[in-house]
Amino acid sequence: MDPVIRTTSLSKHFGDLKAIDGLDLEVPRGSVFGYLGRNGSGKTTTIKLLLDLIKPTSGSATVLGYDPRKETVAMRQKIGYVAEGQKMYGWMKVRELIRFTGGFFRSWDDDLAEKYCERFELDPYAKVKTLSKGQNSRLSLLLALASRPELLILDDPTMGLDPISRQEFLGDIVRAIQEEGRTVFFSTHILQELEQVADWVGILDRGKLIITSPVDELKASVKRYELTMEGPAPTSVEMEGVLRLASSGRDLIVTARGEPGVIVNHLKQAYNPLSIEAVSLSLDEIFAEIVLGSGEGHAAYVPLVEEKMLPGEQIDQEVES
Repeated sequence: MDPVIRTTSLSKHFGDLKAIDGLDLEVPRGSVFGYLGRNGSGKTTTIKLLLDLIKPTSGSATVLGYDPRKETVAMRQKIGYVAEGQKMYGWMKVRELIRFTGGFFRSWDDDLAEKYCERFELDPYAKVKTLSKGQNSRLSLLLALASRPELLILDDPTMGLDPISRQEFLGDIVRAIQEEGRTVFFSTHILQELEQVADWVGILDRGKLIITSPVDELKASVKRYELTMEGPAPTSVEMEGVLRLASSGRDLIVTARGEPGVIVNHLKQAYNPLSIEAVSLSLDEIFAEIVLGSGEGHAAYVPLVEEKMLPGEQIDQEVES
């Protein structure tokens, strides 16, 4: 693996708060890497550290082979960045902002900027302050792509957009990735969107990276196992890889990560259920199971209130200082 981003024991503390705690992260070149975490988990803090917008407490990072703290200008020349609610000069016209931004990049491509302006249906003579949220997001993406960056960093770029605008914006990103070819580091709280484009995923919880994996491998290895027992279902399961447990009467649900065939055989031999079924999960469901089960180093147990259902969790937007 040729990592575009690599961090080693990277930490950022705000007083007693460990926003990032010993982060060891590698983002493969050419990947679309989804960076996931709950509210306050440290996603935005990570991005700010990578862009040298804030200084680390300890540890190190390289981005495109550059040290962000020592080679900031050279590094940023090769990065396109779209932030949540990105601020732009409202008094400028769209074409003026494009021309102004282009002056900062040696690799700026005027023809590409014009192409995206037409594709995104942006009026070059409109003032930026008159644009809708969706148009602002598209303009931010245009400004990030027109310099032909090696690395595109997206920090929750669809926040505040309506569902239709989010889907259109996601389609814009997908086409840009397919046509231009680049590494994308994509932080978002809307996992359904990420699942459509990401091929790698990293899950952050309370400043610690708890998993990195290709998306397909993660989805293949994390399953929900629904068991019906002859008698009362147990409230604990002795097995490696267990993330979550739930039970009610004779029904037992085990969410676990590992080889499904091995897990099914173990559950059959250990608990002799009347029936067992392995159920595939969405990335959204996998995220919730992994994060909810990571708190104390063992599986979280919850009573099963409704048959065959696990309690879900709302994934909120991230608000970080």
